Amino acid sequence: MQNLEEIEEFEISTQELKTLNDLISENLKNRKNSTDYSLLYEISKIMTKGFKINDRHTDEITKPSMMEETKKIALQFFKGLDQELYEKVKEIVEGNSQFSFNIYESDENEDFSKTDNDGMPIHTKIPSVVEINGKFGVYVPCKGTIADIYELVHELSHTLDFVEQDNPTRNMLGEVTPYCFEAMLSQYLLDNKIASREDVVNREKATTISHYDDGAETFAKFELMKIKEQKGDITQDDIRQLQKNYGLTNNQIGFVLGRMQNSETNIDYNARYMMAQLIYPYYMKQYEQNPQSAIKSLKEYFEQIKSNNFIGSLQTLGIEPKTESIQELIEIANSRIENLEKKKQFSTQEIGKGTVGTSTKIKDEAKEQAIRDEQQIAHNELKK
Repeated sequence: MQNLEEIEEFEISTQELKTLNDLISENLKNRKNSTDYSLLYEISKIMTKGFKINDRHTDEITKPSMMEETKKIALQFFKGLDQELYEKVKEIVEGNSQFSFNIYESDENEDFSKTDNDGMPIHTKIPSVVEINGKFGVYVPCKGTIADIYELVHELSHTLDFVEQDNPTRNMLGEVTPYCFEAMLSQYLLDNKIASREDVVNREKATTISHYDDGAETFAKFELMKIKEQKGDITQDDIRQLQKNYGLTNNQIGFVLGRMQNSETNIDYNARYMMAQLIYPYYMKQYEQNPQSAIKSLKEYFEQIKSNNFIGSLQTLGIEPKTESIQELIEIANSRIENLEKKKQFSTQEIGKGTVGTSTKIKDEAKEQAIRDEQQIAHNELKK
């Protein structure tokens, strides 16, 4: 963290300040009586201060996967986990459930405001599970890479704890389920040589960084909401004081405020992703120790969510819903982040330096040698 005396005061324009005040006003209006904001505040505060992300670099996943292949791999993944889960998602993919299923080639220029006769979107710009007037749909735009497999598994897993009525527990914990499945998918793709190590590391790192930013944004919103409630309009001096209180550089405060301007006007929404970041590493630790038992716990977790049982949902995964538990979750999440950052990654340029014009096999052998070297280092560490 930078020395406070070295931090220049952040300047925000009059128009940006007005936009920020309007956003915070909307967040205050949209707070839900069923949400424990004191708990959310503690979580976001500890997360913002406690997470340790040292490397924000990620590369885009470009390895190809056609739509039919994407569907096939996603279904095989679920089948390998649990027959019951497989049957549920298979019904959706085959069009035999309450959810319409839409998987299509991504088109950034499409008019996404167009709807079908029943009011449902024809396509969505981003992967989504949509509910409109009692109709439900799973939408997955594809870019033709193995990242599409993650998107499909993510959206299908949202249907496993889906309930039609408003459910405060799912509003808060609704992103935990898909990110547990994404992490399990990474291992499946590696084991079956569908994805490379750098692909799965890039995917999870990007998710982790995004969720950390969700936590920082949520915390900033809480702080600004308190100021607005107590003093009225947020001023330039309030922003400067927030910056000084938490030792934020201009880049850091600018990033958070800029991100907030494009965010939901309901503070609960991004909190879902913050909660996912805290919980899925804890779940994955259980899964790696005993996959069958962990899948059973996850299925019980779905039922607790559907029952709108927040405490029961957490306890099913072995988490006691109290402030003291947050630190343990942070430590496990940090350990996973650290392991991700240690994984050796490659870019096309790095692999290609000495192998221009050579076959993919030679490049793969170079990766495999690096992985063997990495494993040897880990083995030597264990012997110490």
